[in-house]
Amino acid sequence: MTTSHGPRKRLPQNPSEENLRKQAKQLAKDEGLQLAAAQRRLAIEYGYRNWAELMRAVSSPFVPLVPLRGLVAFPHEVYPIYVGRQKSVNAIDAVAAGSRILLLAQRDATVAEPSPTDMYEVGTLGVIVERQQLSDGTAKIVVEGRRRARVTRFAFDQTFYKAEVEEVADTERLNIQALDVGLSVSDQAKRERALIYSVHSALLSYFRRSRTAFAWTEIEDPAVFPYVIAHHLKIDVAEQQALLECVSQVERIEKILGHLEAAKAN
Repeated sequence: MTTSHGPRKRLPQNPSEENLRKQAKQLAKDEGLQLAAAQRRLAIEYGYRNWAELMRAVSSPFVPLVPLRGLVAFPHEVYPIYVGRQKSVNAIDAVAAGSRILLLAQRDATVAEPSPTDMYEVGTLGVIVERQQLSDGTAKIVVEGRRRARVTRFAFDQTFYKAEVEEVADTERLNIQALDVGLSVSDQAKRERALIYSVHSALLSYFRRSRTAFAWTEIEDPAVFPYVIAHHLKIDVAEQQALLECVSQVERIEKILGHLEAAKAN
């Protein structure tokens, strides 16, 4: 999307992300700017509101990918991740500020160099909100999960892991908010409200026994409920993945309730 004043520069016919990043670094050096400020100025000069918009306009359909071992990343959650494999380090180095990165779980955490067949096909698109290069050549990143995505094509034969993806949307929406109680609602909404109430009760019981807690009472969107709860429960990777892939919000809440009740029984 262009600014109201129009672009001051024109992109070449086949714009390169790498070349634009070099332009931003040079601008930052020449003008004594922070890199983020230089990126924003350059984006505006090309007619875009910010750097992320410019990167989306010139980026390939592939998204850099970080394979996860023993972890499924969910939307609406924040994950600190230590990255050691060179292709994963290259992937995070290829992500511009505000651009997307795909977090995708491995089927077998013991596989050191995964191939496409070693990966699940549904993961979470997120943005890196913090990164730190460590002295041993590895990196630590903090990623905020945004939305689910399904891989339509892998590209693991490059300098970094990447994949072409499409967003995974829910097939239905809940008719209530997570904390709606005592309202006049339809039969479907009554069922949904009863599910939310059951999850609340099961959570109270679970966290009393485990002596841990998080601010689950502040979660207003029931669609987010299962993701946030699953992040705090001891659920194996295959079950976490099934929860991530579920496209029915009601079924997702039923699944997380089942996990809470199973934890209570143990």
